[in-house]
Amino acid sequence: MDKLVVTASIVVCVVSGMVSAKADIVPVSATIQAAVDAAEPGDIIVVPPGTYRESVRVLKDNITIVGPEKAIIDASGFVNGIHVGADIFAPSQNPVCPATAVHNFAVTGLTVRNAASNGIFLSGVDGYVIARGNYINNGDYATYPSCSNNGHIVFNYAKGGSDTCLYIGNDVSISVSGNKASGCTVGIQIVNSSNFIVSGNNVTGNTTGILAIVDPLNPRIETSDGLIEANTVTNNNLPNTSSDEDISRIPSGTGILNVATDRLTIRGNTVTGNNTLGVAITANPLAAEDNRINPNPVGNRVLLNTVVNNGTQPVPTLPGADLFYDGSGQGNCFSGNKFATAIPPGLETSASCASSFR
Repeated sequence: MDKLVVTASIVVCVVSGMVSAKADIVPVSATIQAAVDAAEPGDIIVVPPGTYRESVRVLKDNITIVGPEKAIIDASGFVNGIHVGADIFAPSQNPVCPATAVHNFAVTGLTVRNAASNGIFLSGVDGYVIARGNYINNGDYATYPSCSNNGHIVFNYAKGGSDTCLYIGNDVSISVSGNKASGCTVGIQIVNSSNFIVSGNNVTGNTTGILAIVDPLNPRIETSDGLIEANTVTNNNLPNTSSDEDISRIPSGTGILNVATDRLTIRGNTVTGNNTLGVAITANPLAAEDNRINPNPVGNRVLLNTVVNNGTQPVPTLPGADLFYDGSGQGNCFSGNKFATAIPPGLETSASCASSFR
């Protein structure tokens, strides 16, 4: 069975599991927030076509919001289009995730646009689905689940954002599948999260396509145990114009970049037309900011990808290549990829996965 069909089936089951047999339908008549306020846990909020100039806050368990593409949340002047759960963790040298604030949230459909920061922000949410929505020209992120677990971000269209289209940070057990992401600094970013799957996405026209990284000063101290598979990652050559110091370091023209992530498998992706690097594994230049994190990647595998026509016009600070490995860490390997150029040359011989195929 096709991977995306499987994912769609999973989403249907997950959403169905969130809806009580006694669920009521709550139609939106004035504002979405008013319908959320009136809903009981387990209810389904149905949003008709129209433009809703508001920010929606959800602090109840088992709420589902559904609507067509023409049901538009215009969040101009608001930080978030939709905010589910707690506030973001407080910054400190040893930050802590907030306690779980919401169990089981789902949003299917809708267009969310023009929020100052996030199209949808989740914090302290256990069990969520973000499906088949459009997240357009939100200031920093289209989707931003933080300190939230057991989630699915599937079949969405995300465009525009000075940071990341589809972001997950400090999360456990997340799938990001079947989405389209373009026009952001990073198309899909996985930060300080584990047990994640990024599959079947179309990522094009960003500064960097897919980034898995360990950021300093976060509640979780590693990014690990993930799979990036069967994505199409093409022409991510948008100039990096970010004013954020860390984000501004991300090199334009990169397809898939692993920065000090552990036990990540990058398999069966098509990575083409990225001007600097196709698929790369590197140490973490931010590690000095947080002595809790390991600066080096460990136990990563790059297998059976098509990585061609990359590295033809690299940024001045980096060489250009289809495959790149800076030699840091241990147990990192490359095998069975279709590629033309590699740094160092002979990479699939010197750092072969040998019998690791499965």
